[in-house]
Amino acid sequence: MPLPSSMDDTADELARIRQLLRPPPIPGLQDWGIPPEPSEPCDEAIRAKTNNFLALKRDAENPRHFNDSLMSNRAFRNPHLYTKLVEFVDVDERTTNFPKHIWDPTDMKEEWYANRIAEAQKARSEATSASQHSSQRSRIDFAAGSSSSAHRQRVEAGKPGRHQPYNPSNRGGAYRSTGEGVLDGKGRDRSRWG
Repeated sequence: MPLPSSMDDTADELARIRQLLRPPPIPGLQDWGIPPEPSEPCDEAIRAKTNNFLALKRDAENPRHFNDSLMSNRAFRNPHLYTKLVEFVDVDERTTNFPKHIWDPTDMKEEWYANRIAEAQKARSEATSASQHSSQRSRIDFAAGSSSSAHRQRVEAGKPGRHQPYNPSNRGGAYRSTGEGVLDGKGRDRSRWG
């Protein structure tokens, strides 16, 4: 049996994708309730407006798009424009297509409102800070560290401290360099400037 060509594979794939993208039919409605194309001629005023918009959009030198024109208009930069348009058209922004028993947008609980959420957050914050303040100590006892006695013993024994291995004399230690090493003892007791 010969393998199908790549053209047949592509056509089959496109047909399968179209079939998957096509919504299932609605019982009792033909073409999902979309009315057929009207048979009477189009209104000439509407046709002229549409042709004008298409000509502006298809202009080779300066193409114009309606949305771009709206966005560049200063009158449409008003932040309250959307609210005014919604009020003017009387659109309910909270409506839904779900049945009321599945989702009712008017069924709002009191604790869902912003002021109730803010009150709950404030109460939780106050409770947390109150519990932290009550558990804080009024006094912290400090104990002397053992490192100070170890340092004193090292100095008395004449050993250099671990942070001052080259010049312990300013710490009171008896350790002196023997002159061995990289600098042969030169310059260890003097600073760079004198």
